[in-house]
Amino acid sequence: MRARTSLRRVILIDSRISFIFAQFGLTKDNVEAKIKATDDATLVFEVDQKYAPSFVLYVLSSYTGGIVDSKVVKEHEAKREDGSNDYGNAWLKSENSAGSGPFVLTKWDPKVSILMSRNENYWGTAPGVERIFLQHMPESATQRLALEKGDIDIANKLGPDDIGAIAGNADISILEGNSSTIYYFGLNIRNPALSNPKIVEAMKYLVDYQGIADTIGRGTVKVHQTMIPDGFLGGGIDYNPYKLDVEKAKALIAESGVATPIKLATVVWNVPPYTEYAQAVQATMAQAGIELDLQVVDGGQWLDRYRSHDLDIWVGLWGPDYPDPHSNAKAFTFHDPSDPDGKKGNLADRFGWNSGELSDQVMAAVQEQDTQKRKEMYDSIQRAHTDSSPFIYMFQDSRKVAMRSNVKGVVLGITFSDDRYGGVSKE
Repeated sequence: MRARTSLRRVILIDSRISFIFAQFGLTKDNVEAKIKATDDATLVFEVDQKYAPSFVLYVLSSYTGGIVDSKVVKEHEAKREDGSNDYGNAWLKSENSAGSGPFVLTKWDPKVSILMSRNENYWGTAPGVERIFLQHMPESATQRLALEKGDIDIANKLGPDDIGAIAGNADISILEGNSSTIYYFGLNIRNPALSNPKIVEAMKYLVDYQGIADTIGRGTVKVHQTMIPDGFLGGGIDYNPYKLDVEKAKALIAESGVATPIKLATVVWNVPPYTEYAQAVQATMAQAGIELDLQVVDGGQWLDRYRSHDLDIWVGLWGPDYPDPHSNAKAFTFHDPSDPDGKKGNLADRFGWNSGELSDQVMAAVQEQDTQKRKEMYDSIQRAHTDSSPFIYMFQDSRKVAMRSNVKGVVLGITFSDDRYGGVSKE
């Protein structure tokens, strides 16, 4: 059975994304017993403990659970440098595909482009176009120009200026949807000043959330101050308790007993909108004696500094690994005493925060069998988390995808990997 082999392969390949299934207690040693087919129509997927059914299904629906042709992949297995089986991974990364979707990979030039062609063996309705060509085009203005000229059909990431510039163009339409991306400031409470809850609370009152959304974001983001995005189970609670209030922040700093100025090393990725957000927050923080030393670096350094917690503040974003609230809730809340530096990927530990009872509540929520009750648990957890955590949540992306008006059938997902092009046609 292809599903059995495909799901086992995620664990056996032992890659960066294997953790998504490994969290169910699956290992190389037990995966054959835990994932098995009892007949041609029945797949048994055994987990290590009770989980919410919605959680398990959301995880299985992620890109990690994609089904591949097990026979084809097996024919192209090879040995890795350490002698282990790569389960066809090198072959698949060399411009090959063995998936079950409406398109097959024809050519892949990493960081440049992907060409996909219609899958003639697709089990569903045949795609409406023969090919999909995805091209990396980082500059928003370049995307807009190409779209206006008709050189491309879809522009997936236009900035506010370019979205405004095409607003009156009858040849272009805008498709809007939710995005699961959240922008936040992570405060490393290993810093003595940041370990004081009054300082953290004060900083949450030193961001002009709506002003930044209106002047820099201009329709591409909305104010969002909780860890679960709108559109997810547990999202949409509309809890945005903070706004710019310099006097309140000054009072909290005075109560903290921490002397100002407080200088904080703030690591920023050298691309929009991170630099613009950081500069805007730097200006308002300074009004209360908190000085952000903006250290603008390339993407590699940005991630290295974050993973090694070699910083006081990280200006970052978070996109979930799978479309379930646990992806965010565990990352931002779970405290693992055995992993004080957060090397396993939990942001709470990466920023030095022990969330106490909230950690236990998050792990209880992922086990709750009643979906409505589970939703209510996340409501309560998020409110407490927003108020007590060292994370300053600011915005959630609002997706605006521009396309030529003759393009029909694009379905936007809450993440880029969830977008659907199988029903696309060009009139």
